[in-house]
Amino acid sequence: MPIPVKLTPVEVHINADRRFVFQYLTAFGMPGPDGERATQVLQDEGTRKLVAFHSQVAGLFGRKSRVLTEEWVTLDEPGLISFEGVKGPLPLLRDRLELTDHGGCTVLRYHSTIGAYAGILGWPVAVLYAKPIVARHMREHMTDIKETIEARARLSRAYPQEVCAHDAPLHPVEVVC
Repeated sequence: MPIPVKLTPVEVHINADRRFVFQYLTAFGMPGPDGERATQVLQDEGTRKLVAFHSQVAGLFGRKSRVLTEEWVTLDEPGLISFEGVKGPLPLLRDRLELTDHGGCTVLRYHSTIGAYAGILGWPVAVLYAKPIVARHMREHMTDIKETIEARARLSRAYPQEVCAHDAPLHPVEVVC
């Protein structure tokens, strides 16, 4: 049994309506910004779906590799998306995306808990090796999400983009809970 290791949550302010952000984040099976399909729905139970994710992840020394995970995704529209890893490089992967309205924008907060097997070495492997990789992936992924959604929101007729009613950080920030 892997020992859970919680990562520091990452938060980003997105200049787009929360409903629009939720729709984008849950459009599984659609091509991503690069035109490639990064997700595939393997099983659909309405608000619970088994989804295969194909991600580019940079290792400790910047070398990118393609990682495949299968995760149960639970949708609680419009404010919560939960992920529970089933297959992948980590035996424990639990992620949660929280969306909140904030003055015409959406605050997206990414929580993650990981764990690694290896007997007595599992915890050090998770903390010293996997945690920095996953933390960097979280920040990079949030930057990509922000840029893509804001670009699409500028063109949206269903959810016209409004200027945020507050000053917000331009990049993802770690959040002390």
